[in-house]
Amino acid sequence: MLEVRNLHKSFGTNEVLKGIDFRIDKGEVVAVIGPSGSGKTTLLRCISFLERAQEGTMQFGDRQYDLPHTSNREIREIRADMGFVFQSFNLFRNMTVLANVMEGLVTARRMDKKEAEKIAMEMLDKVGMQERTRYYPDQLSGGQQQRVAIARAIAQNPQVLLFDEPTSALDPELTGEVLDVMKKLAAEGTTMVVVTHEMGFAMDVASRVVFMEGGYIVEEGRAKEVFSNPKEERTRQFLSRTMRDYEYSV
Repeated sequence: MLEVRNLHKSFGTNEVLKGIDFRIDKGEVVAVIGPSGSGKTTLLRCISFLERAQEGTMQFGDRQYDLPHTSNREIREIRADMGFVFQSFNLFRNMTVLANVMEGLVTARRMDKKEAEKIAMEMLDKVGMQERTRYYPDQLSGGQQQRVAIARAIAQNPQVLLFDEPTSALDPELTGEVLDVMKKLAAEGTTMVVVTHEMGFAMDVASRVVFMEGGYIVEEGRAKEVFSNPKEERTRQFLSRTMRDYEYSV
């Protein structure tokens, strides 16, 4: 469905991604975990062309792209089939909840406003925000803002949803309401790549887990296998430091 090969990304002399091979199949939920600075967010940003990779290819659907030389027209086509949920919500502060979700449908998809409003209302209902349509972002909690951001992303009916640490800006009590929405999407078969520090979510919901460090993929595999019996010592160290009462099989 989506596969990246030999992805390299540097910022000046700092090489952040060092030849990443990454794939996700239709209907999968892939959790990308690892310490801060390991390249997780940069991977998502290169896949979605928020950053331009210096080297690598990407297969998306039936099309293949040379990442450094992908045209602006091709990037628009790719983004039309990708939803991106940021850790900082990125809502338009001067627009209502409903207008935030409608905006992409009207401006990018050139959809009739009545049809866009119908879809937006359906998506807001899906994330439990149908009663806040006339509110502005500053009138919402962080968890509510992130649920609106998810509604905005799924309104585009993308082939894949990319989540960049969607709960990291939230207080612990608000994290659950966002994870509940994501679990619901996963149960519906939504294809998702989730960069996260929520190990419980990764263990319980993800089909596969990818552990990154230092710009490399150190280990990947089925979620239960990685958490119960990681092959790499560095993965064991990371999990033991991030999960309370963590145990693994030998």
